[in-house]
Amino acid sequence: MTSSENTLFMIMFAFGVLMGLVFLVYVIRQAFGKDSGEIGGWELRGSSQRIAAIARTTLAEGMRARVGAGFAVMIVVAIPIFWFTSEGDGTIKGKLQMFLSYSLGFTGFCLSLLTIFFSCRSLSVEIASRQIYSIVSKPIPRWQIIAGKWLGVMVLNLLLLVVATVATYGGARGILFGFRQELRHELETYGGLTPTQAAETVFAMGNVSGIGKAGTESPIITAMCQALNRSTDQVAEMLLRLPEQSRVNLRRFDEIRRQVLLARAALPVEVPDLSDEVLRQYQKLKDAGELPTDWTDARIRRQIRSALTAQYCTVPPGPQNSRQWRVKGPPPVKGRDVIMSIRFKLNAPGYVPPREIQGQMLEENTLLCAWGFGDPKKAEFANTLEPYPVNTNYELEIPSSCVEDDGTVIISFANLDPRRNDLNIDLPNRGLEVLYRVGSFETGIAQAALAILIPIAGLASFGVCASTFLSFPVGTLIVLTLFVISSSMGFVADALAATKDYIGPNVTWDFEVRRLTVDAINWALAIGDLDPVSQVIEGRAVGWSALWDGCWRFVLLKGMAVFAIAVIVIRRREMAAVIV
Repeated sequence: MTSSENTLFMIMFAFGVLMGLVFLVYVIRQAFGKDSGEIGGWELRGSSQRIAAIARTTLAEGMRARVGAGFAVMIVVAIPIFWFTSEGDGTIKGKLQMFLSYSLGFTGFCLSLLTIFFSCRSLSVEIASRQIYSIVSKPIPRWQIIAGKWLGVMVLNLLLLVVATVATYGGARGILFGFRQELRHELETYGGLTPTQAAETVFAMGNVSGIGKAGTESPIITAMCQALNRSTDQVAEMLLRLPEQSRVNLRRFDEIRRQVLLARAALPVEVPDLSDEVLRQYQKLKDAGELPTDWTDARIRRQIRSALTAQYCTVPPGPQNSRQWRVKGPPPVKGRDVIMSIRFKLNAPGYVPPREIQGQMLEENTLLCAWGFGDPKKAEFANTLEPYPVNTNYELEIPSSCVEDDGTVIISFANLDPRRNDLNIDLPNRGLEVLYRVGSFETGIAQAALAILIPIAGLASFGVCASTFLSFPVGTLIVLTLFVISSSMGFVADALAATKDYIGPNVTWDFEVRRLTVDAINWALAIGDLDPVSQVIEGRAVGWSALWDGCWRFVLLKGMAVFAIAVIVIRRREMAAVIV
């Protein structure tokens, strides 16, 4: 924007903030005034018993209502169906991830709809049928009625979520148990083992540890050798007699224990501070008289920073263009073979054709790259040279011996592809992350369940607020529409051309208006989305800090704001005289 447009925007923004504060003061004065529509209504003494009583009544109503029973039956019936029908990519890992995705995703969706229908019904039906008279005619503050209704809705959601989470956890364990039983049967049928040997071999797989390796170096093979007291070649020969799908599932089972059945935190590898280089490039252009005359200084600096960031994230072919990053994670724990892994995505500019080099066929859309972990000057340095798929997330483990005592790990990377293709690692968008274990699978799924509750709590606040002044059909339609808009703000921003992809040579005033409009809608309707489903299927922990941040922002702060609006509305409504 030009300086005049920027000044006008700041004046309008300040005026809008001032008007908002004036309106807020007016609303508060009206709510707490003597003519607010309620007698003595902000008393706290004895509030817990009254709120609990209303919550129990609301919960009982929800359990009796057809809408609550209907959604409960849908969740209870759907999870076993997902257990039987989930196949994924045909492997044990794909089946487990699809089941977790469908089960948790469907549970969150059903509870969101249940919350909208039930919360919008909580007060509107009672007001329409005049059942509310029996409550408001008593000396009970109306804010306690709102709090009791919200709490009753959330207790119903919590009960159903606990049932669904336990069923999901049991289903996940059941999938793994079924795989073990099938493997045990095939070891007896095709591998020539006795029932006792097969049982001991399958049991030993549950105690596998160490980094994942290919072929006979896999820790799965090592565990089988120890259980059967056989050599690696003998176990490999036995496994070759198994069906191919079983051998594939053994490799996927090894990935499950390292990438799904745990809770991990992520440390992104970030772009270093480029401020000094931006300043140097800017001064160089200024001295040469090459600064664009129709651009502001801020835009020129942003453009220089963007170009430098893209240059840093691009790795040309050749060992001379190698990159090295240092990431500090938790200190290594003695006795553990693996403490960290890296998750990366190599982006290629286009199609990469296949090519044969030194007798090795490099498949299409792969790039030959070298990764190194640890200090290259030390004996513990570990490296690997493999072709990796492009535009696909991939994981590699970091041996604990490559991690410094303070948790620092040095990551080296070189693009050695003979096809001479540049590649890009999108560091600003978490294109390279260091993952480390912070808990068990049980911890991860429990945090995911709590993350599902955060947007549901926001929906309950909106629904109860709508039920104070709207009829049940109208309130449901409005809150449902707001929920759909909130869940698709990315599409809304793209439809209104308010994303950075639509920025032209100059930032125009109409673009700023669209961007501010989308940001305002997003801020007003956001109810929190920690994406718990994708976190669980990737073996990531939502994190207690992220849960607290979402609870604070969307449940306490925004929920209390909507709660206050609901109390103000119901306090202003004349529904019955108070009987003392």
